[in-house]
Amino acid sequence: MIRLIIVEDERVIRQGIEKHVPFEELGVDLVRTAENADEAFKICEAFKPDIIISDIMMPGMNGIQLCQKFKEVLPECQIIFISGYSDKEYLKAAIELRAVSYVEKPISIPELKEAIIRAIQSVEKSKRQSTYLLHSLLGMSGEETGNLLNTIELSQEGKILKQASVFCIFILHTRKSISNAAEFSNRCQGSISGMLASAGIHFLTDFVEKDLFVLLLYGQKETISGNEEVMSALWSAVSAMPREDEDCFWGIGKEVESLKMLPDSYQSALSSLQFLSFKGWNHWAAYDEPYSYYQDKLPEALQNEFHKALLHKDLKAATDILNDTYQMLIDNHAVLNFNVRNIYYTLDSVIVQSDRELYLGIFSKEEKRKTENAKFLDGVKTLWEMHAFVSRHVTEVLEENDKERKNNFIVKHVIEYIWENYGDKGLTIQVLAEVVYLTPTYLSNLFKEKTGMTIGGYLTEYRLKKAGELLGDPKLKLYQIADMVGYEDANYFAKLFKKKTGMIPSEYRENKLG
Repeated sequence: MIRLIIVEDERVIRQGIEKHVPFEELGVDLVRTAENADEAFKICEAFKPDIIISDIMMPGMNGIQLCQKFKEVLPECQIIFISGYSDKEYLKAAIELRAVSYVEKPISIPELKEAIIRAIQSVEKSKRQSTYLLHSLLGMSGEETGNLLNTIELSQEGKILKQASVFCIFILHTRKSISNAAEFSNRCQGSISGMLASAGIHFLTDFVEKDLFVLLLYGQKETISGNEEVMSALWSAVSAMPREDEDCFWGIGKEVESLKMLPDSYQSALSSLQFLSFKGWNHWAAYDEPYSYYQDKLPEALQNEFHKALLHKDLKAATDILNDTYQMLIDNHAVLNFNVRNIYYTLDSVIVQSDRELYLGIFSKEEKRKTENAKFLDGVKTLWEMHAFVSRHVTEVLEENDKERKNNFIVKHVIEYIWENYGDKGLTIQVLAEVVYLTPTYLSNLFKEKTGMTIGGYLTEYRLKKAGELLGDPKLKLYQIADMVGYEDANYFAKLFKKKTGMIPSEYRENKLG
Protein backbone atom coordinates (compact mmCIF):
# COMPACT_ATOMS: atom_id res chain seq x y z
CA MET A 1 0.00 0.00 0.00
CA ILE A 2 1.35 3.42 -1.01
CA ARG A 3 0.53 6.42 1.21
CA LEU A 4 1.06 10.05 0.13
CA ILE A 5 0.63 13.43 1.81
CA ILE A 6 0.37 16.85 0.14
CA VAL A 7 1.70 19.75 2.24
CA GLU A 8 0.84 23.11 0.64
CA ASP A 9 -0.33 26.34 2.29
CA GLU A 10 -2.22 27.62 -0.79
CA ARG A 11 -5.67 25.97 -0.75
CA VAL A 12 -6.25 26.30 -4.51
CA ILE A 13 -2.98 24.51 -5.35
CA ARG A 14 -3.47 21.88 -2.65
CA GLN A 15 -6.99 21.04 -3.80
CA GLY A 16 -5.98 21.27 -7.47
CA ILE A 17 -3.30 18.61 -7.01
CA GLU A 18 -5.72 16.39 -5.09
CA LYS A 19 -8.39 16.77 -7.78
CA HIS A 20 -6.41 16.60 -11.02
CA VAL A 21 -3.71 13.99 -10.31
CA PRO A 22 -5.11 10.43 -10.88
CA PHE A 23 -3.53 9.00 -7.74
CA GLU A 24 -5.39 5.69 -7.78
CA GLU A 25 -4.48 5.13 -11.43
CA LEU A 26 -0.81 5.81 -10.64
CA GLY A 27 -0.83 3.29 -7.77
CA VAL A 28 -1.29 5.55 -4.71
CA ASP A 29 -3.78 4.01 -2.28
CA LEU A 30 -4.23 6.73 0.36
CA VAL A 31 -3.85 10.53 0.06
CA ARG A 32 -3.94 13.12 2.87
CA THR A 33 -3.49 16.89 2.75
CA ALA A 34 -2.10 19.49 5.16
CA GLU A 35 -1.72 23.26 4.89
CA ASN A 36 1.38 23.56 7.08
CA ALA A 37 4.11 21.61 8.84
CA ASP A 38 2.33 21.38 12.18
CA GLU A 39 -0.78 19.84 10.61
CA ALA A 40 1.39 17.46 8.57
CA PHE A 41 3.17 16.19 11.69
CA LYS A 42 -0.16 15.55 13.45
CA ILE A 43 -1.54 13.61 10.47
CA CYS A 44 1.64 11.58 10.06
CA GLU A 45 1.77 10.40 13.66
CA ALA A 46 -0.52 7.58 12.49
CA PHE A 47 -0.49 7.95 8.70
CA LYS A 48 3.23 7.23 8.00
CA PRO A 49 3.49 8.45 4.36
CA ASP A 50 5.66 6.79 1.75
CA ILE A 51 5.70 9.97 -0.39
CA ILE A 52 5.61 13.65 0.58
CA ILE A 53 4.67 16.38 -1.90
CA SER A 54 5.65 19.58 -0.16
CA ASP A 55 5.81 23.26 -0.98
CA ILE A 56 9.11 24.83 0.08
CA MET A 57 8.00 28.34 1.11
CA MET A 58 5.31 28.03 3.83
CA PRO A 59 4.51 30.03 6.98
CA GLY A 60 6.36 28.76 10.03
CA MET A 61 8.52 25.71 9.30
CA ASN A 62 9.40 25.62 5.58
CA GLY A 63 9.29 22.53 3.36
CA ILE A 64 13.02 21.80 3.64
CA GLN A 65 12.90 21.79 7.44
CA LEU A 66 9.71 19.73 7.39
CA CYS A 67 11.23 17.03 5.19
CA GLN A 68 14.45 16.97 7.21
CA LYS A 69 12.35 16.14 10.28
CA PHE A 70 10.40 13.49 8.36
CA LYS A 71 13.61 11.88 7.13
CA GLU A 72 14.76 11.41 10.72
CA VAL A 73 11.79 9.16 11.50
CA LEU A 74 10.93 7.92 7.97
CA PRO A 75 14.31 7.57 6.21
CA GLU A 76 12.83 5.71 3.23
CA CYS A 77 10.18 8.37 2.57
CA GLN A 78 10.35 9.84 -0.96
CA ILE A 79 10.14 13.62 -1.36
CA ILE A 80 8.78 15.77 -4.19
CA PHE A 81 9.22 19.53 -3.76
CA ILE A 82 7.01 22.10 -5.46
CA SER A 83 8.24 25.68 -5.54
CA GLY A 84 8.19 29.05 -7.25
CA TYR A 85 11.14 30.40 -9.30
CA SER A 86 12.32 32.60 -6.45
CA ASP A 87 12.97 29.55 -4.25
CA LYS A 88 15.93 28.28 -6.30
CA GLU A 89 18.32 28.80 -3.38
CA TYR A 90 16.71 25.77 -1.74
CA LEU A 91 17.53 23.46 -4.62
CA LYS A 92 20.85 22.43 -3.09
CA ALA A 93 19.11 21.44 0.16
CA ALA A 94 16.56 19.44 -1.85
CA ILE A 95 19.38 17.56 -3.55
CA GLU A 96 20.97 16.78 -0.18
CA LEU A 97 17.64 15.32 0.95
CA ARG A 98 17.66 13.14 -2.21
CA ALA A 99 14.34 14.55 -3.38
CA VAL A 100 12.82 12.63 -6.27
CA SER A 101 11.95 15.83 -8.15
CA TYR A 102 11.73 19.61 -7.94
CA VAL A 103 8.57 20.79 -9.74
CA GLU A 104 8.29 24.50 -10.44
CA LYS A 105 5.10 26.54 -10.16
CA PRO A 106 2.82 26.92 -12.05
CA ILE A 107 2.60 23.16 -11.65
CA SER A 108 2.50 20.95 -14.75
CA ILE A 109 0.26 17.98 -13.91
CA PRO A 110 2.05 15.66 -16.42
CA GLU A 111 5.41 16.61 -14.86
CA LEU A 112 4.06 15.99 -11.37
CA LYS A 113 2.62 12.63 -12.46
CA GLU A 114 6.05 11.57 -13.76
CA ALA A 115 7.62 12.59 -10.46
CA ILE A 116 5.03 10.57 -8.51
CA ILE A 117 5.66 7.54 -10.73
CA ARG A 118 9.39 7.77 -10.01
CA ALA A 119 8.68 8.13 -6.31
CA ILE A 120 6.40 5.06 -6.34
CA GLN A 121 9.10 3.08 -8.10
CA SER A 122 11.60 4.10 -5.41
CA VAL A 123 9.16 3.16 -2.64
CA GLU A 124 8.46 -0.25 -4.16
CA LYS A 125 12.16 -0.89 -4.62
CA SER A 126 12.79 -0.01 -0.98
CA LYS A 127 10.03 -2.35 0.18
CA ARG A 128 11.38 -5.20 -1.91
CA GLN A 129 14.82 -4.64 -0.43
CA SER A 130 13.47 -4.88 3.07
CA THR A 131 11.69 -8.13 2.16
CA TYR A 132 14.35 -9.87 0.12
CA LEU A 133 17.84 -9.80 1.51
CA LEU A 134 19.44 -11.03 -1.71
CA HIS A 135 17.54 -8.48 -3.72
CA SER A 136 18.86 -5.84 -1.35
CA LEU A 137 22.45 -6.99 -1.61
CA LEU A 138 22.36 -6.94 -5.41
CA GLY A 139 20.97 -3.42 -5.57
CA MET A 140 23.27 -1.71 -3.08
CA SER A 141 26.54 0.14 -3.24
CA GLY A 142 29.49 -1.07 -1.18
CA GLU A 143 28.78 1.35 1.69
CA GLU A 144 25.08 0.45 1.73
CA THR A 145 25.97 -3.26 1.81
CA GLY A 146 28.08 -2.69 4.89
CA ASN A 147 25.25 -0.78 6.58
CA LEU A 148 22.81 -3.58 5.81
CA LEU A 149 25.12 -6.22 7.25
CA ASN A 150 25.59 -4.16 10.39
CA THR A 151 21.81 -4.09 10.72
CA ILE A 152 21.34 -7.85 10.35
CA GLU A 153 24.59 -9.11 11.88
CA LEU A 154 22.85 -10.18 15.08
CA SER A 155 20.90 -12.77 13.08
CA GLN A 156 22.49 -16.11 12.28
CA GLU A 157 22.22 -15.42 8.57
CA GLY A 158 23.92 -12.09 8.97
CA LYS A 159 26.83 -13.60 10.90
CA ILE A 160 27.41 -16.26 8.24
CA LEU A 161 27.33 -13.66 5.46
CA LYS A 162 29.91 -11.52 7.23
CA GLN A 163 32.16 -14.51 7.84
CA ALA A 164 31.98 -15.87 4.27
CA SER A 165 35.00 -15.38 2.02
CA VAL A 166 33.59 -16.36 -1.40
CA PHE A 167 30.30 -15.46 -3.12
CA CYS A 168 28.95 -16.60 -6.50
CA ILE A 169 25.69 -15.80 -8.32
CA PHE A 170 23.76 -18.35 -10.39
CA ILE A 171 20.81 -17.16 -12.51
CA LEU A 172 18.10 -19.53 -13.74
CA HIS A 173 16.33 -18.30 -16.89
CA THR A 174 13.05 -20.12 -17.58
CA ARG A 175 11.45 -20.35 -21.01
CA LYS A 176 8.02 -19.59 -19.51
CA SER A 177 7.25 -17.00 -16.87
CA ILE A 178 6.83 -18.56 -13.42
CA SER A 179 3.31 -17.84 -12.17
CA ASN A 180 3.86 -19.03 -8.59
CA ALA A 181 7.23 -17.69 -7.45
CA ALA A 182 6.88 -18.94 -3.86
CA GLU A 183 6.14 -22.50 -4.96
CA PHE A 184 9.06 -22.46 -7.40
CA SER A 185 11.45 -21.09 -4.75
CA ASN A 186 10.38 -23.74 -2.26
CA ARG A 187 10.95 -26.44 -4.86
CA CYS A 188 14.43 -25.11 -5.63
CA GLN A 189 15.41 -24.91 -1.98
CA GLY A 190 14.13 -28.43 -1.40
CA SER A 191 16.31 -29.73 -4.25
CA ILE A 192 19.59 -28.13 -3.21
CA SER A 193 19.52 -27.42 0.52
CA GLY A 194 20.61 -30.86 1.71
CA MET A 195 23.40 -31.21 -0.82
CA LEU A 196 24.79 -27.72 -0.16
CA ALA A 197 24.53 -28.05 3.61
CA SER A 198 26.57 -31.23 3.57
CA ALA A 199 29.26 -29.38 1.61
CA GLY A 200 29.28 -26.44 4.03
CA ILE A 201 27.82 -24.03 1.44
CA HIS A 202 25.05 -21.57 2.26
CA PHE A 203 22.62 -19.93 -0.17
CA LEU A 204 19.95 -17.27 -0.70
CA THR A 205 17.33 -17.23 -3.47
CA ASP A 206 15.07 -14.63 -5.05
CA PHE A 207 13.17 -13.77 -8.23
CA VAL A 208 14.26 -10.59 -10.02
CA GLU A 209 11.89 -11.16 -12.97
CA LYS A 210 9.15 -13.69 -13.66
CA ASP A 211 11.62 -15.71 -15.73
CA LEU A 212 14.84 -14.94 -13.81
CA PHE A 213 15.55 -16.80 -10.56
CA VAL A 214 18.71 -15.87 -8.65
CA LEU A 215 20.74 -18.19 -6.44
CA LEU A 216 23.59 -16.84 -4.30
CA LEU A 217 26.11 -19.37 -3.00
CA TYR A 218 28.42 -18.25 -0.20
CA GLY A 219 30.83 -19.83 2.23
CA GLN A 220 34.53 -20.43 2.69
CA LYS A 221 36.85 -20.40 -0.29
CA GLU A 222 37.95 -24.01 0.07
CA THR A 223 34.33 -25.25 -0.11
CA ILE A 224 33.38 -23.37 -3.31
CA SER A 225 36.38 -22.27 -5.40
CA GLY A 226 37.33 -24.91 -7.94
CA ASN A 227 35.21 -27.56 -6.20
CA GLU A 228 34.15 -29.50 -9.31
CA GLU A 229 32.52 -32.24 -7.24
CA VAL A 230 30.22 -29.75 -5.53
CA MET A 231 29.44 -27.96 -8.80
CA SER A 232 28.61 -31.26 -10.49
CA ALA A 233 26.31 -32.27 -7.65
CA LEU A 234 24.69 -28.82 -7.68
CA TRP A 235 24.04 -29.04 -11.41
CA SER A 236 22.48 -32.49 -11.02
CA ALA A 237 20.21 -31.14 -8.28
CA VAL A 238 19.07 -28.01 -10.13
CA SER A 239 18.62 -29.93 -13.38
CA ALA A 240 16.17 -32.23 -11.62
CA MET A 241 14.30 -29.33 -10.07
CA PRO A 242 12.23 -27.98 -13.00
CA ARG A 243 9.22 -29.94 -14.18
CA GLU A 244 9.04 -31.44 -17.66
CA ASP A 245 7.38 -28.35 -19.15
CA GLU A 246 9.81 -25.94 -17.50
CA ASP A 247 12.73 -25.58 -19.89
CA CYS A 248 15.48 -23.56 -18.26
CA PHE A 249 19.06 -22.37 -18.58
CA TRP A 250 21.59 -21.59 -15.84
CA GLY A 251 24.09 -18.75 -16.10
CA ILE A 252 27.01 -18.82 -13.67
CA GLY A 253 28.71 -15.60 -12.60
CA LYS A 254 32.26 -15.09 -11.42
CA GLU A 255 33.31 -15.73 -7.85
CA VAL A 256 33.93 -12.62 -5.75
CA GLU A 257 35.53 -12.30 -2.34
CA SER A 258 33.41 -9.47 -0.95
CA LEU A 259 29.69 -8.72 -0.77
CA LYS A 260 30.52 -5.25 -2.05
CA MET A 261 31.50 -6.94 -5.33
CA LEU A 262 28.33 -9.05 -5.52
CA PRO A 263 26.83 -6.90 -8.31
CA ASP A 264 29.86 -7.87 -10.45
CA SER A 265 29.05 -11.55 -9.99
CA TYR A 266 25.40 -10.82 -10.80
CA GLN A 267 26.19 -8.91 -13.99
CA SER A 268 28.57 -11.60 -15.21
CA ALA A 269 25.88 -14.24 -14.58
CA LEU A 270 23.38 -12.15 -16.56
CA SER A 271 25.91 -11.86 -19.38
CA SER A 272 26.33 -15.63 -19.51
CA LEU A 273 22.60 -16.06 -20.26
CA GLN A 274 23.23 -14.95 -23.85
CA PHE A 275 25.14 -18.21 -24.34
CA LEU A 276 21.75 -19.92 -24.31
CA SER A 277 21.69 -19.27 -28.06
CA PHE A 278 24.32 -21.90 -28.86
CA LYS A 279 24.11 -24.02 -25.69
CA GLY A 280 20.36 -24.62 -25.86
CA TRP A 281 17.71 -25.04 -23.18
CA ASN A 282 18.36 -27.26 -20.14
CA HIS A 283 22.09 -26.54 -20.13
CA TRP A 284 24.34 -24.11 -18.30
CA ALA A 285 27.16 -21.71 -19.11
CA ALA A 286 29.87 -19.94 -17.14
CA TYR A 287 30.50 -16.23 -17.65
CA ASP A 288 34.00 -16.72 -19.10
CA GLU A 289 33.16 -19.16 -21.90
CA PRO A 290 34.11 -18.17 -25.48
CA TYR A 291 31.45 -16.61 -27.70
CA SER A 292 31.16 -14.40 -30.76
CA TYR A 293 28.94 -11.67 -32.21
CA TYR A 294 28.49 -12.91 -35.77
CA GLN A 295 28.74 -9.98 -38.20
CA ASP A 296 28.25 -11.46 -41.70
CA LYS A 297 25.13 -11.72 -43.84
CA LEU A 298 23.96 -14.87 -45.57
CA PRO A 299 26.01 -14.93 -48.82
CA GLU A 300 23.93 -14.22 -51.91
CA ALA A 301 25.43 -17.24 -53.67
CA LEU A 302 24.21 -19.46 -50.84
CA GLN A 303 20.75 -17.88 -51.01
CA ASN A 304 20.62 -18.66 -54.73
CA GLU A 305 21.80 -22.21 -54.15
CA PHE A 306 19.12 -22.71 -51.48
CA HIS A 307 16.47 -21.23 -53.79
CA LYS A 308 17.54 -23.53 -56.62
CA ALA A 309 17.37 -26.61 -54.37
CA LEU A 310 13.84 -25.70 -53.32
CA LEU A 311 12.62 -25.10 -56.88
CA HIS A 312 14.05 -28.50 -57.87
CA LYS A 313 12.37 -30.03 -54.80
CA ASP A 314 15.74 -31.34 -53.69
CA LEU A 315 15.05 -31.84 -49.99
CA LYS A 316 18.51 -33.25 -49.25
CA ALA A 317 20.36 -30.33 -50.84
CA ALA A 318 18.15 -27.77 -49.06
CA THR A 319 18.53 -29.58 -45.74
CA ASP A 320 22.31 -29.78 -46.15
CA ILE A 321 22.48 -26.00 -46.58
CA LEU A 322 20.42 -25.47 -43.42
CA ASN A 323 22.50 -27.96 -41.44
CA ASP A 324 25.79 -26.44 -42.59
CA THR A 325 24.60 -22.93 -41.69
CA TYR A 326 23.45 -24.05 -38.24
CA GLN A 327 26.68 -25.92 -37.53
CA MET A 328 28.77 -22.94 -38.63
CA LEU A 329 26.97 -20.70 -36.13
CA ILE A 330 27.27 -23.30 -33.36
CA ASP A 331 31.01 -23.72 -34.04
CA ASN A 332 31.38 -19.94 -33.81
CA HIS A 333 29.53 -19.87 -30.47
CA ALA A 334 27.30 -17.19 -31.98
CA VAL A 335 24.90 -15.29 -29.72
CA LEU A 336 21.55 -14.19 -31.15
CA ASN A 337 22.35 -10.71 -32.42
CA PHE A 338 20.60 -8.98 -35.33
CA ASN A 339 22.84 -10.53 -37.98
CA VAL A 340 22.19 -14.10 -36.82
CA ARG A 341 18.44 -13.55 -36.72
CA ASN A 342 18.61 -11.93 -40.13
CA ILE A 343 20.22 -15.09 -41.57
CA TYR A 344 17.14 -17.08 -40.58
CA TYR A 345 14.73 -14.34 -41.69
CA THR A 346 16.42 -14.49 -45.10
CA LEU A 347 16.29 -18.29 -45.32
CA ASP A 348 12.61 -18.31 -44.40
CA SER A 349 11.84 -15.60 -46.95
CA VAL A 350 13.47 -17.74 -49.64
CA ILE A 351 11.25 -20.66 -48.59
CA VAL A 352 8.10 -18.51 -48.79
CA GLN A 353 9.15 -17.21 -52.21
CA SER A 354 9.86 -20.74 -53.47
CA ASP A 355 6.51 -21.98 -52.17
CA ARG A 356 4.81 -19.22 -54.12
CA GLU A 357 6.73 -19.97 -57.31
CA LEU A 358 6.22 -23.73 -57.08
CA TYR A 359 2.52 -23.74 -56.49
CA LEU A 360 0.51 -20.57 -56.41
CA GLY A 361 1.85 -17.46 -58.12
CA ILE A 362 1.74 -14.08 -56.35
CA PHE A 363 -0.76 -13.86 -53.48
CA SER A 364 -1.55 -11.65 -50.56
CA LYS A 365 -0.97 -14.58 -48.18
CA GLU A 366 2.78 -14.40 -48.83
CA GLU A 367 3.28 -11.24 -46.79
CA LYS A 368 1.07 -12.56 -43.99
CA ARG A 369 3.12 -15.77 -43.79
CA LYS A 370 6.39 -13.83 -43.82
CA THR A 371 5.15 -11.55 -41.04
CA GLU A 372 3.97 -14.43 -38.87
CA ASN A 373 7.23 -16.32 -39.35
CA ALA A 374 9.35 -13.25 -38.63
CA LYS A 375 7.40 -12.71 -35.39
CA PHE A 376 8.10 -16.30 -34.32
CA LEU A 377 11.78 -16.10 -35.21
CA ASP A 378 12.10 -12.82 -33.35
CA GLY A 379 10.82 -14.43 -30.14
CA VAL A 380 12.94 -17.59 -29.95
CA LYS A 381 16.07 -17.71 -27.80
CA THR A 382 18.21 -20.46 -29.38
CA LEU A 383 19.84 -21.27 -32.69
CA TRP A 384 18.29 -24.74 -32.54
CA GLU A 385 14.75 -23.30 -32.39
CA MET A 386 15.46 -21.18 -35.47
CA HIS A 387 17.06 -24.07 -37.32
CA ALA A 388 14.22 -26.45 -36.47
CA PHE A 389 11.60 -23.92 -37.56
CA VAL A 390 13.02 -23.28 -41.04
CA SER A 391 13.74 -27.01 -41.48
CA ARG A 392 10.09 -27.83 -40.77
CA HIS A 393 9.05 -25.10 -43.19
CA VAL A 394 11.18 -26.63 -45.95
CA THR A 395 9.65 -30.06 -45.33
CA GLU A 396 6.12 -28.61 -45.40
CA VAL A 397 6.77 -27.02 -48.78
CA LEU A 398 8.61 -29.90 -50.46
CA GLU A 399 6.59 -32.77 -49.04
CA GLU A 400 3.17 -31.27 -49.54
CA ASN A 401 0.51 -33.99 -49.77
CA ASP A 402 -1.04 -34.90 -53.11
CA LYS A 403 -4.42 -33.32 -52.40
CA GLU A 404 -2.84 -30.00 -51.43
CA ARG A 405 -0.58 -30.08 -54.47
CA LYS A 406 -3.55 -30.79 -56.72
CA ASN A 407 -5.55 -27.93 -55.18
CA ASN A 408 -2.60 -25.58 -55.54
CA PHE A 409 -2.14 -26.46 -59.18
CA ILE A 410 -5.86 -25.90 -59.80
CA VAL A 411 -5.62 -22.41 -58.36
CA LYS A 412 -2.41 -21.75 -60.25
CA HIS A 413 -4.09 -22.84 -63.47
CA VAL A 414 -6.98 -20.43 -62.83
CA ILE A 415 -4.54 -17.59 -62.22
CA GLU A 416 -2.59 -18.34 -65.38
CA TYR A 417 -5.87 -18.42 -67.31
CA ILE A 418 -6.71 -14.97 -65.92
CA TRP A 419 -3.28 -13.69 -66.94
CA GLU A 420 -3.86 -14.87 -70.50
CA ASN A 421 -7.52 -13.82 -70.83
CA TYR A 422 -7.99 -10.79 -68.59
CA GLY A 423 -9.12 -8.74 -71.61
CA ASP A 424 -12.08 -11.05 -72.23
CA LYS A 425 -15.22 -9.15 -71.16
CA GLY A 426 -17.05 -12.44 -70.77
CA LEU A 427 -14.56 -13.85 -68.26
CA THR A 428 -16.57 -14.91 -65.20
CA ILE A 429 -16.33 -17.32 -62.30
CA GLN A 430 -18.61 -19.68 -64.25
CA VAL A 431 -16.14 -19.71 -67.17
CA LEU A 432 -13.16 -20.29 -64.88
CA ALA A 433 -14.98 -23.12 -63.08
CA GLU A 434 -15.61 -24.84 -66.40
CA VAL A 435 -11.92 -24.53 -67.31
CA VAL A 436 -10.92 -26.61 -64.25
CA TYR A 437 -14.04 -28.82 -64.16
CA LEU A 438 -15.30 -27.63 -60.77
CA THR A 439 -18.49 -25.97 -59.56
CA PRO A 440 -18.30 -22.17 -59.20
CA THR A 441 -18.95 -22.41 -55.44
CA TYR A 442 -16.23 -24.99 -54.83
CA LEU A 443 -13.71 -23.05 -56.93
CA SER A 444 -14.55 -19.77 -55.18
CA ASN A 445 -14.00 -21.29 -51.74
CA LEU A 446 -10.77 -23.04 -52.81
CA PHE A 447 -9.36 -19.86 -54.39
CA LYS A 448 -10.16 -17.79 -51.27
CA GLU A 449 -8.63 -20.42 -48.98
CA LYS A 450 -5.37 -20.56 -50.95
CA THR A 451 -4.92 -16.89 -51.81
CA GLY A 452 -6.83 -14.89 -49.24
CA MET A 453 -8.67 -13.16 -52.14
CA THR A 454 -11.90 -13.70 -54.03
CA ILE A 455 -11.68 -14.60 -57.73
CA GLY A 456 -13.48 -11.38 -58.63
CA GLY A 457 -11.14 -9.35 -56.46
CA TYR A 458 -8.07 -10.94 -58.02
CA LEU A 459 -9.39 -10.43 -61.58
CA THR A 460 -10.12 -6.75 -60.90
CA GLU A 461 -6.72 -6.19 -59.29
CA TYR A 462 -4.90 -7.83 -62.18
CA ARG A 463 -6.87 -5.87 -64.81
CA LEU A 464 -6.12 -2.57 -63.08
CA LYS A 465 -2.45 -3.53 -62.77
CA LYS A 466 -2.28 -4.13 -66.55
CA ALA A 467 -4.19 -0.89 -67.16
CA GLY A 468 -1.54 1.00 -65.19
CA GLU A 469 1.13 -0.47 -67.47
CA LEU A 470 -0.84 0.45 -70.63
CA LEU A 471 -1.31 4.04 -69.44
CA GLY A 472 2.41 4.47 -70.01
CA ASP A 473 1.73 4.39 -73.77
CA PRO A 474 0.54 7.90 -74.78
CA LYS A 475 -0.76 6.59 -78.12
CA LEU A 476 -3.57 4.64 -76.45
CA LYS A 477 -6.85 6.37 -75.66
CA LEU A 478 -8.38 5.82 -72.25
CA TYR A 479 -11.44 4.07 -73.69
CA GLN A 480 -9.12 1.79 -75.65
CA ILE A 481 -7.25 0.80 -72.51
CA ALA A 482 -10.55 0.11 -70.71
CA ASP A 483 -11.58 -2.16 -73.57
CA MET A 484 -8.19 -3.92 -73.65
CA VAL A 485 -8.40 -4.88 -69.98
CA GLY A 486 -11.97 -6.18 -70.18
CA TYR A 487 -14.28 -3.23 -69.44
CA GLU A 488 -16.99 -2.10 -71.86
CA ASP A 489 -17.87 1.00 -69.82
CA ALA A 490 -14.93 3.41 -69.69
CA ASN A 491 -16.57 5.46 -66.90
CA TYR A 492 -16.96 2.36 -64.72
CA PHE A 493 -13.32 1.52 -65.42
CA ALA A 494 -12.26 5.04 -64.37
CA LYS A 495 -14.17 4.74 -61.06
CA LEU A 496 -12.53 1.39 -60.27
CA PHE A 497 -9.11 2.77 -61.20
CA LYS A 498 -9.50 5.81 -58.93
CA LYS A 499 -10.70 3.63 -56.05
CA LYS A 500 -7.58 1.49 -56.43
CA THR A 501 -4.94 4.19 -57.05
CA GLY A 502 -6.52 7.38 -55.70
CA MET A 503 -6.25 8.97 -59.17
CA ILE A 504 -8.35 8.95 -62.31
CA PRO A 505 -6.58 7.31 -65.31
CA SER A 506 -5.64 10.64 -66.93
CA GLU A 507 -3.96 11.90 -63.72
CA TYR A 508 -2.14 8.61 -63.34
CA ARG A 509 -0.87 8.89 -66.92
CA GLU A 510 0.37 12.45 -66.34
CA ASN A 511 2.30 11.37 -63.25
CA LYS A 512 3.68 8.30 -65.01
CA LEU A 513 4.84 10.18 -68.09
CA GLY A 514 6.08 13.17 -66.10
